[in-house]
Amino acid sequence: MKLRLVLLLPLLFVLSEETAHGRRKRSYSGPAPTHPVILWSRTLDESKDAEQRKVAAFKLSQYSQPIFQTKVVTTLLKCAKDSDVQIKVLCTKALRGAKSASQAEAIRETLLGLYGGEPGLRNTVVRTLVARKEQAPEVQKVLMDAMFKSEDSDELLVLLRYFEEFPVTESDLSEKLVILYDQRRDIKIRRAIVKVLTARASGQDKVIELLAACAQEKDTPLALNCLAGLQTQAKKDARAWAAVQKTLQSNDPDVLLASLDVINALPDAKHPTISKRLLELVEDVEESDIVERAVLALGVCGDQTESLVTSLQKVFKNAKTEEPTRIAAALTLGKQAASFPDGARELLKSCVKEGSSQSLKTACQLGLNELPAAP
Repeated sequence: MKLRLVLLLPLLFVLSEETAHGRRKRSYSGPAPTHPVILWSRTLDESKDAEQRKVAAFKLSQYSQPIFQTKVVTTLLKCAKDSDVQIKVLCTKALRGAKSASQAEAIRETLLGLYGGEPGLRNTVVRTLVARKEQAPEVQKVLMDAMFKSEDSDELLVLLRYFEEFPVTESDLSEKLVILYDQRRDIKIRRAIVKVLTARASGQDKVIELLAACAQEKDTPLALNCLAGLQTQAKKDARAWAAVQKTLQSNDPDVLLASLDVINALPDAKHPTISKRLLELVEDVEESDIVERAVLALGVCGDQTESLVTSLQKVFKNAKTEEPTRIAAALTLGKQAASFPDGARELLKSCVKEGSSQSLKTACQLGLNELPAAP
């Protein structure tokens, strides 16, 4: 029996080698598969079937990977000027993914040519420019001129999206946008203008004036955009305080949260009227996010009175107070209890030893560090 096994082993080895060799012979040995974008571009160039060309253009417009192949980009540049409008639109969209550095200038020139010569294609062109992160001065000049001349709301919204996305070299853009805001009554356009001002303005007087005024608008999305603008553009302007003093009276939770975010971005300053309203929110509102941010805002604009300190201690001790709010109260006590430190000091000392989490203990230690040393 052992002898048979010894004789069979070499035979099995040979058979396994032949089987593996057979598998290798059956593997693909033809030319390398052609990349799909090459096939689609060939269809666009060579096919006489309109539907096949549209399908190929559609697939190129939906292709999510960068297109580096020079021949494919050349095809897209050509078909962006196709006589078929649908193919022209799809090829313009497909240029978003064209990443051939040697053809960047040709792509830019083609897109600008389409923008100037094909009014129906303008929005598609601008979206393609945004996707390509195209910021060349000649592009910005064309689009800026169009923005202040366009009467078409959809076109203007797309142009504003471009300028929200990219910085510009024009120093008077913000002033022009303030004028445009006054000229246009379409609420969507006004929201878009405020977004651009938020991203691109530099705290100009007219910009702050506009943002402070439109923060009072009844349209909630517009008011929120304006409050966000104040948060970034008016950090050292008293008009921001005047605006949030009004918006804090709102019953809209989103407006309240945005107003509190503005306060928490401003430098510390005593505001007794706002401080009183913040205490009302802390005591009356149930939304935990609003309560937490209101407590933090008291650290910015609280009036450092004994009643304020007492209220903060009450919030801290309340068993129903959530930990983020308790952390905010610990930090705010450190900033507001300088004139009445005794009760706050004992409370924070106890928390440092017995706090329910390390985050709370750390906040209590930070608040304690802010208080004057015990006599």
